[in-house]
Amino acid sequence: MDDKRSDRANGPRGSKRPGVRAIAKATGLSVATVSRVLNDATNVRADTRARVTAAMRDLGFRPNPAARALSTNRTRTIGAVVPTLSHSIFTRFLDGAEQELARHGYALVLATAELGRAQEFQRVKEIMNLGVEGLIVSGATHDPGLLELISSQHLPTVCISIYQPEFELATIGYDNEDLAFRAMGFLRELGHRSIAVIHGPQEENDRTQLRVKGAKRGAKGLKPRFFETSLDVGGGVEATARMLTGGQRPTALLCVSDVLAMGALFELSRHGVKVPEDVSVMGFDDLDWAGVSTPPLTTIRLPTKSMGRRAAGALVENLDHNKPIPSELLDAEIVVRESTAPPPKGA
Repeated sequence: MDDKRSDRANGPRGSKRPGVRAIAKATGLSVATVSRVLNDATNVRADTRARVTAAMRDLGFRPNPAARALSTNRTRTIGAVVPTLSHSIFTRFLDGAEQELARHGYALVLATAELGRAQEFQRVKEIMNLGVEGLIVSGATHDPGLLELISSQHLPTVCISIYQPEFELATIGYDNEDLAFRAMGFLRELGHRSIAVIHGPQEENDRTQLRVKGAKRGAKGLKPRFFETSLDVGGGVEATARMLTGGQRPTALLCVSDVLAMGALFELSRHGVKVPEDVSVMGFDDLDWAGVSTPPLTTIRLPTKSMGRRAAGALVENLDHNKPIPSELLDAEIVVRESTAPPPKGA
């Protein structure tokens, strides 16, 4: 880039913001040497780098990110497309990812795709046009066009919230099927034999599909009732209302998301059904409020913030050190609180 243009690019027309030439003049170094320091070149002496850094500080110089991206062919940005920001599980994940990226000098570009695979594909194309160097997406079920795009562009990608090591992209997350299986086993060990399961839409959501599959496997020999609804508090309310008016009331309710469990707690309270004396309620996520709900919610604690750090760290290691991105299974645990108990006597 022409040096005069580089100087002008650091501020609006007519501004006095210093550019590369001003740094060179202040240090007595060449423009090329200053540029090498700004571009983090390795062939720069430590004392030279210190002189340039001191001059930048004294003059109030701020590098132009666009110019640096052009000269280094690096944007140091990672894109993430998540289903929604309405649930704190995703904000916790993003918090972990952003902290890890910032530690390595990367920035996060975020988009949401609440309408499914087609919208996710479109949002990924949009953020790729911004020059992201790596990508984070949810789950392992995507539009075939998205997978083709990622492959053709050789874009380092991590799929989160799922562990599927045989998948063509790296997956960093948890075993959703096994966790739902363990949740059902926990309720069975308490003595429950009449169990209902509330879950979100299965179409285009492999995480929900796996949780439903695990719950069915864990309920072998029983006849659990399954209620599909929207994945929000209102959906939990609606599904619980259907459950209460649709035949014999179960003694335990497994919600494969805490937001559904919150709706269930609201609706059960409205009908005078006591938790856990009449019905035990178990969630899945361990959201921020789960420990202070009425009653505190038994749930599965997912390592979402750690997942964010690990996904971001794996991408940084790949981009900065050419290390392969391994799939990684993260541990999760059942957190027992006051919303679950053995079934009522005689139930």
